[in-house]
Amino acid sequence: MNISLWSDGVSLGRFGSEGALGPPWLWVVAGLLLLFLGRQLYTALIGLVGFFVVYGVPEDLLPLASEMRLMVAVGVGVLAALLAFIVRKVAVALAGALLGAGAALWAISFFGVRWDILWWIVIAAAAVLGAWLLRVVFETALIVVSSFIGALLIMAAVGLEGLAAHAGVAVLIVVGVAFQMGRRRKAERAAKKASSG
Repeated sequence: MNISLWSDGVSLGRFGSEGALGPPWLWVVAGLLLLFLGRQLYTALIGLVGFFVVYGVPEDLLPLASEMRLMVAVGVGVLAALLAFIVRKVAVALAGALLGAGAALWAISFFGVRWDILWWIVIAAAAVLGAWLLRVVFETALIVVSSFIGALLIMAAVGLEGLAAHAGVAVLIVVGVAFQMGRRRKAERAAKKASSG
């Protein structure tokens, strides 16, 4: 099974070297924006989470032609972004569910677990857990999620594979989380000064 986005590192994979989903520099820019400003861009983030989870589903589980897969992924992404704009609580739960399901897909594929009848139970449980966690710790989770998606976009555009790709994603996540948490603390201190002054 070839699941390059999830199992072989985040190589160009389904992006295509010809830039089927746009030039790689565009994904680097989008990744940097999410990595450093993801908390402020949560509507776009939720849309991207929806897109990449559907687009990264193994072909065994979602046997669609590449054009149809792209259309379905874009549709899910747009729907998730609209929900984020209209109904924030529902959108947060949806983003958590999508992220949980995506993390389960990645883990199952990366560790070489065989796909059998129980795959959907694992993915469903991960989706429920993701939805609950994201609602409980929304602000902090938003920073982590945006850093994760931003790191994936950057590494996918760069085209590294295997262990180097996973290490790159991990380093970028740490950088993104540290930067956004620092900005959040500064904003909270400024708000406290303004309210006390």
